[in-house]
Amino acid sequence: MEKDHGVRFTDEFYATKDDVKKALNMSSIDSIWEKVNLYRSYYTKQTSLRSVERVPFCVVLPPKLTSKIVSIEKRLSKLLIKYTKESFHSNQGILDFEKNQYKSILSIIASNYDIDIQDETLEDIVNERLTNIPIEYLLIDHYYKTLKYFKTRYLGQYNISLFMMMYTKLRGIDFDITSLENYYRKNELINRADHVFIGKHYDASPCDRIIDMMDSLFEFNNNSLLFGIVKAVITYFTINYIKPFDYYNEEMSILMMKYVLAHSDNEDIASLIPLEELLSSSRASQIKKYMYEAEMKNDYTYLISYLVPLIEDLINDMDEKLSSIDSNKVYEEQMKLDDEVVPTSKELVEQKEIRSEQVLSSNIEKTHFSIERKVSLPTLPVGLDENDVELVAQHLIELYPTLKKGQAHFYARHCTLGKYYTISQYKKELNCAYETARTSMDNLVYLGFYKKENIRNKFVYTPTIKN
Repeated sequence: MEKDHGVRFTDEFYATKDDVKKALNMSSIDSIWEKVNLYRSYYTKQTSLRSVERVPFCVVLPPKLTSKIVSIEKRLSKLLIKYTKESFHSNQGILDFEKNQYKSILSIIASNYDIDIQDETLEDIVNERLTNIPIEYLLIDHYYKTLKYFKTRYLGQYNISLFMMMYTKLRGIDFDITSLENYYRKNELINRADHVFIGKHYDASPCDRIIDMMDSLFEFNNNSLLFGIVKAVITYFTINYIKPFDYYNEEMSILMMKYVLAHSDNEDIASLIPLEELLSSSRASQIKKYMYEAEMKNDYTYLISYLVPLIEDLINDMDEKLSSIDSNKVYEEQMKLDDEVVPTSKELVEQKEIRSEQVLSSNIEKTHFSIERKVSLPTLPVGLDENDVELVAQHLIELYPTLKKGQAHFYARHCTLGKYYTISQYKKELNCAYETARTSMDNLVYLGFYKKENIRNKFVYTPTIKN
């Protein structure tokens, strides 16, 4: 029973005590709650960060949550590889993707401040075409420039210098490296008299605690071995908990969340993830609830378990958009390739007819699979009968150990001398990725089954005579 309640209210969802009461329809659950906490203790890690009252925070990483975090971190790594690959080719699709991501992010910022801004203006800001920014759009422009700035600074250590550089860029004010701590909030947001009892909620940290609590956050991020996503959420919580500035604490918590992700081997893509969704009013009440639970229980897991699925959704959405770019690029490339292999001139048609006749004439005695029919068309070379394809493919696999099954079957169906085949044909018939189709066709060339020819800078493949 102990483990059942522990798994149910920890792994299945990270429940508060009130959640457990509602789920079990019981008013007194002290003994059950003790068992839940006992189960959680097996997966609890204490952090170096402390509350205003100097009580250490912890994080609980049970199997299901850990598995989810690992899965997302892998997705982020794959996303980075895909993004880097597309960026390397500098195609228009990736440039449009970046601009659209930034525009979506800036739209969220604008909505959060009730700023009415047209898509054309957002386009101008992202393309940096505005020489004079209207005052009502300054925050939008500053936020964009801050994102662009840290995109090139992800390798640096997370410290007060970087933190203040980001803040001054967001504020649009001059950066003074000689007085960094002067940027911190000087006005109290709480009444210290309201906190004479231990374990009370704080709307912000006292001003005299900001420096040491922020220094602890810098040290934590530079030295902790926790998952990058976990550290990012903890950073988000801590900045909102401390409220180190007079302005833009929420925005800084998002920016620093992205920076921590970028610093955790996610580099360029972190700035493009629209984590600004956490600023939306539709999420405010839930985030406030889990922030409160994290603070009162000194347990970050309440907030982590809520934000991890949201982060996953944002990453999945980005992945779909990048995949769409790749698919469009491949489609366009295939269309161009297919267009090129269709004869477009009289000379090319005649050249292919002559080649077909010569090849068929010289080889018709060598194989019973080639035939010639007299019709009112150019001589059409014909390949294997479908009944023989499987037999031939099996023989090829046994003769050539490096030949894969899909390659053997494709060649058996596309071995007619005088014809030209394309990568897109392989991709369509084997239902595989374009890159897989390309490397497979090149392997068939390497093994001597095809000759690779270049027609108008596009490659096509024609069978060779195998002895």
